Amino acid sequence: MRKISVSDLQPGMYVSKLDRPWLESPFPFQGFLVESREQLTMLQTTCQYVYIDEDRTTGGGGNSERKTHSRDSNRPVTLTRERTDLTGLGWRGRESFRHDMRKVLSSRGKLHRHVQHMLADARFGRSVDTREIRILVRELVDVAVANPAAALWLTNLETKHEYTASHCLNVCILAVVFGLHLGLSKESIEELALGALLHDIGKMRTPVSILDKPGLLTEDEFDIMKKHPVDGFNILRKHKEISEKSLEIVQLHHERISGHGYPFGLKGDEIPVHVRIVAIADVYDDITSNRVYHEGIPAHTGLNMMFHWAPRDFGEDMMQEFIRCIGIYPIGSLVELNSGALGIVMSTNPASRLRPIVMLIRDAEGKSYDRRPLINLATPSTRGGEPKWSIKRVIDPKQYGIDLGRIAEMEAGV
Repeated sequence: MRKISVSDLQPGMYVSKLDRPWLESPFPFQGFLVESREQLTMLQTTCQYVYIDEDRTTGGGGNSERKTHSRDSNRPVTLTRERTDLTGLGWRGRESFRHDMRKVLSSRGKLHRHVQHMLADARFGRSVDTREIRILVRELVDVAVANPAAALWLTNLETKHEYTASHCLNVCILAVVFGLHLGLSKESIEELALGALLHDIGKMRTPVSILDKPGLLTEDEFDIMKKHPVDGFNILRKHKEISEKSLEIVQLHHERISGHGYPFGLKGDEIPVHVRIVAIADVYDDITSNRVYHEGIPAHTGLNMMFHWAPRDFGEDMMQEFIRCIGIYPIGSLVELNSGALGIVMSTNPASRLRPIVMLIRDAEGKSYDRRPLINLATPSTRGGEPKWSIKRVIDPKQYGIDLGRIAEMEAGV
């Protein structure tokens, strides 16, 4: 690492460390390639100096490729700039977004009902129907691929008392969008989606008293909980509709690259890429969702926490890709603008990562908008200068009594 003044920074340099705690910066993680003038300006206004990793610095201003290897394939998954901003694509205006939201909501609703029935069958020892669920998964993949932003925003639709079904759906959507971001094939994304949707089916053999315990589990209780990946594998392994990759996701989604996961204590590249994709989506939704025993934390905070866990849990490269995928300001985040108004992030801006498309819900005086306006924070001011809007901070909806899920339903016309 080499320490340099921010005045000497150039696009293409890899910033490995800041001169301050990263929580005090507008960047979600330390360790990123400077890809735009906007990032350069933000670094120069935030820091006095940074540390550069010369081995990861490129001469092409951020066109380097990163490769992540899968255990079951000699061909690496290649991650390129062209695959890092899919959540911002497809923004064709408010009505088109609403139309896509309704399609995702309809598909999600059908799948949610089927998942509830399937989980009930598994809990009572009945045969699980996986044929219909494959059809519904393909439909969800199609609508999520058409508009990843609409799909991601609807992951806010969850309730404490239907947590397992909602969690499975959210993890499925997150995994689909992440797989799309990584450039996986349509077939691979469908296998990923099915494994993500079914990843917790084994919990139906875990006593409810343990699943919903409002406190820390005892060692014996946790040993029982740790059986659910193998239980899920055993429930599904006789179904020909479930591929080997999907079954691996069910059985291995709690493995961690340092070897401290379960059930087998696999390490590093022993854990396939598709499993790590779902593991990241699983943890992200778990810590940001409301459950009977804990309140969810804001998405931005969750990403910060997971970035610190990444070296032992998921791998830093994979975690950074996930953050790039869902955005520096994740879709559905509640943000305060420099004007004092509150808004919800609706879609990322591929050309301007720090200035997403935002839907205003309250003005600077705290008054709710009757018709929520949309603004593109990257739009230049009327005089052609710097954009007038910017994000001041990400805030917790609970502190302001704002129900993001209900707003999503209203915007979709529910």
